[in-house]
Amino acid sequence: MSFQGCSGNKGALTAALLAAGCSAIAGEDTNIVRAARTDEDASWESVFTEENQVPFHINFYVKEGLYYEVMETSEYEGAFYTSIFSEKRRVTGRLGMKVHLDAALYQEKGALPAADNNFAFRRFRVNTFGRGFLLSPFTYGVEFGMADGKFFFNDGYVWFHEVPYVSSIKGGIFTAPMSMEALQSSSATAMMEVGSPITAFTPGDLLGLQLGGALKNKPVTLHGGWFADVNDSENRDASQSYARLIGRATWLPVDEVEENPDGKIIHLGASFSHMFTAGDGARYRSRPESYLAPFLIDTEPLGGDRAMVYGLEGAWQKGSVMVRGEFLQAHADDAADQTHRFGGAYLMASWVLTGERRAYNRDGGYFTKVTPARAFSFRDKSWGALEWTTRLSHSDLSDEQIQGGVMTILSTGFNVYTSKRGRIMFNAGVADVKNSPTPGEFYFLQTRFQIDL
Repeated sequence: MSFQGCSGNKGALTAALLAAGCSAIAGEDTNIVRAARTDEDASWESVFTEENQVPFHINFYVKEGLYYEVMETSEYEGAFYTSIFSEKRRVTGRLGMKVHLDAALYQEKGALPAADNNFAFRRFRVNTFGRGFLLSPFTYGVEFGMADGKFFFNDGYVWFHEVPYVSSIKGGIFTAPMSMEALQSSSATAMMEVGSPITAFTPGDLLGLQLGGALKNKPVTLHGGWFADVNDSENRDASQSYARLIGRATWLPVDEVEENPDGKIIHLGASFSHMFTAGDGARYRSRPESYLAPFLIDTEPLGGDRAMVYGLEGAWQKGSVMVRGEFLQAHADDAADQTHRFGGAYLMASWVLTGERRAYNRDGGYFTKVTPARAFSFRDKSWGALEWTTRLSHSDLSDEQIQGGVMTILSTGFNVYTSKRGRIMFNAGVADVKNSPTPGEFYFLQTRFQIDL
């Protein structure tokens, strides 16, 4: 829409947005204020005339997805937003949908709780992500949907880039900067679920304000900010808090990809979270890396007023082969002000048999998805991209009188990337639970059909 100062005949929408500001400037009942009052009592036909049409066009087009573009149809001299938007008066974005359908078979031994063989929509989300310009370039995202019968608002943020001194400012609901695996899109994880320690100790999606980005001309990223709980998240600790200070730093000591597509990348990183707890305080728990299974280890609410988590991460990639791992340790107070230590780690290896490699996001400091060189096709005798993965994870939620359990999981998986938007996943593994009121062994076999439109 177009605004032309504080005079002239204006429509209802324009007048409503500027009436308060113009009144303050002029200190009197200006023409635009009178126009707004007139429009309040006018019929729709008289308000939305050709003269009052909004001079913006919304264009939709399809190119491997549904895209949209909002742009100004003409330029108005003296419009107040011209100096703000400069020549970049355009917003573009993509409308999408994410569907993940899971099925799983389970077998338990020992005193572990029974798990029913089941299938369900692991995720069903609609989203839009795009970019624009307001003082500086910005990106935005909105994503919400259902998971296991519950509503989740996963993303709702605006992220301003090229901000002096701090690189970028991001505000809204998004994944807090902790753990390279937690920061990956759910459509890009090498296995169906993130490692058990990631679910237990990382904060997941929070309401927050984040500063930082990649350092100019250096292979380093720094991110940090203030966060608060906004709702339950799919993969996060079960703590209750009113504020969290979270930060993460990454470094690429070796980065040969620009000179050689099959070159090496070595990634190192560290992160921390300081949580001011509320309600029942900190709580850490984890499933056996299968979302349809029950939680097998759980500290239960500790009741303290603060907790801290530290994390270290590393990855080595050469061509289509990658090895990566993370270590996390938590220090959490209980109601008696006694501090308990819990921790966990995982080590994962993956190999894309068809030769593709996972891309690396240098602005965020984490690996992204595999994009097949050729889509799955019987006619062309192409299987898409094929990836083998294996992971060993260990989570210890027992300390002194807190017997939350110790769980070690060995699992393997196979992924078929049928196209840029589709994937079929197969995972199998066994979880060994000890130091728990319900010890035992838990076997799982699961699959996922994934479509990202």
